Amino acid sequence: MNSNNTTYLKVGIFVLATFFVFVGFLVSFTASSLFQRSLKLETYFDESVQGLDIGSPVKHRGVKVGSVEAITFVQNEYANKLKSADSEVYGRYVLIKMSVPEFIKGAEADGIRLTVERMIQSGLRVRLASQGLTGTAYLEVDYLNPEKNPPLPITWEPNRIYIPSAPSTISRFTASVDKFFDKLEKADVSQILKGIDDLIQNLNQTVTQAKLADLSREGTGLLSDLRKTNQEVKNIIAQPELQNSPKKLDQTITQLQTTIKRLDSLLASNQGDISTTIENLRIASEDLKEVTANAKKYPSQFLFGEAPNKSKLWK
Repeated sequence: MNSNNTTYLKVGIFVLATFFVFVGFLVSFTASSLFQRSLKLETYFDESVQGLDIGSPVKHRGVKVGSVEAITFVQNEYANKLKSADSEVYGRYVLIKMSVPEFIKGAEADGIRLTVERMIQSGLRVRLASQGLTGTAYLEVDYLNPEKNPPLPITWEPNRIYIPSAPSTISRFTASVDKFFDKLEKADVSQILKGIDDLIQNLNQTVTQAKLADLSREGTGLLSDLRKTNQEVKNIIAQPELQNSPKKLDQTITQLQTTIKRLDSLLASNQGDISTTIENLRIASEDLKEVTANAKKYPSQFLFGEAPNKSKLWK
């Protein structure tokens, strides 16, 4: 073997070794995605999906769980399943295919479909969301009120597991604005303006009749009187006599309590004498009543006393 053949052999071995190393790194970094099964989902939107592209994330409560695989129209995917009348109604739906890693471990395809159907009945929906001010859109999978977010009507059997969509926040806002302007167009604007003009005239008339200048003067006078009264009350309270009134009142109450205690002790110690005095007063009162009665019957006896004894000569 000459030197040229040896060189070619070394280069070939080096190339093969490099190739196998590259394949090993590729397998190690992509093994999880190569051997991991993903759920193939699809949904339909009856609105614009501006900002959504292939590869856009699919998130569940802010956590990325998959990505968008394809964006097309229903009429392009299910042309053979749509009738001519249905094509005009449902053909305009936007069809979005998603790939989400399998999160139901150990379940077969039929079991996954049943589980997803139960989740849909509980309110599982897909809606379009926007990432801040950049305008980049993504799909948000979350549980919403199933009564307020009914599924779009469809007449075909989806090829993938189907999750109904819900209107995005922007579409709901736009619909509300459209309804408002529709009602505004139907309203009798001229009649409303006339009512506003009548209201303004009535307010002007009421203000004119109210004599606000007189009310203002009376209010100013009332405030002045209140200020004077307030100052007089402050002056009265500030007098030295009133400053000491609470202290004097406390002293008077203390003296009164002391006097009452002394009177109670005096009555308790002289209760017998007081009873005797009251009895004497009662007897004297009865004697006085008797004297008064005799004076009424015998006035002369009350004035001159009893008559002298008769003389023996008159016997």
